[in-house]
Amino acid sequence: MISTNQLKKNLIGNPSNIDRMLRVLPHFIQQEFDNPQVATPKVLKKLQAQLKMVRELKQIREAV
Repeated sequence: MISTNQLKKNLIGNPSNIDRMLRVLPHFIQQEFDNPQVATPKVLKKLQAQLKMVRELKQIREAV
């Protein structure tokens, strides 16, 4: 799984990818809830951090 910082670097300046991640990440999180695995708490924490970061990027993008 890609780190949150690397994802941020990949998304900066690319609004279509930001929108795509905002659509996809909630589904990834739901899949982890629906099909729990051994590493689910760690994966959920990382996915939630990524979703938070993408939302912040979207807000910054809209403010500019």
